[in-house]
Amino acid sequence: MNFIYAVVRSSEDADDLSQETFMRAYAHLGTFNPRLAKFSTWLYQIARNTARTHLAKDRRRPPTEDLYEDETLEQKLPDQRMETAPEERLIAADDERTLRGALHHIPEKMRTALVLRYFQHLEYQEIADTMQVSLGNVKTLIHRGKAALARQLAATVPPPTRNIALQPEVLNREMLCV
Repeated sequence: MNFIYAVVRSSEDADDLSQETFMRAYAHLGTFNPRLAKFSTWLYQIARNTARTHLAKDRRRPPTEDLYEDETLEQKLPDQRMETAPEERLIAADDERTLRGALHHIPEKMRTALVLRYFQHLEYQEIADTMQVSLGNVKTLIHRGKAALARQLAATVPPPTRNIALQPEVLNREMLCV
């Protein structure tokens, strides 16, 4: 489910798509061949296809937010009071939100490779099998994805308050080890 959430960025959609993934897997269990791939690889592939189909449909319709009759807008918004969580949790949540937002702006193949590697902790060969690409392609996608993510984060995150002068050639290289 974390993999699907990383792709669609909505917990409700991730729940629905996880259920749909398992329903599709059950319906097509007869097509699974353990000689071709591991079960987890096969399941990730179904999840990826389900999420891609959802995103394609989602792009065609405008986003909406429904309020029920007895629900107010204040109830719908997240609680922003400082006493609801310690400072570290707020910072960590903000960092994760920033990272996931930046991930959303890099190309889909790179994003998928990074999510499978660093959020799902899959080996390179498992990622290659899941994405149906070569092992070398996975390594390239991860390398370029980290560089693209670093550039995206550099563009969205304000620079540190310390006075650090970065050489122009450093800014164009990979700066993030996710």
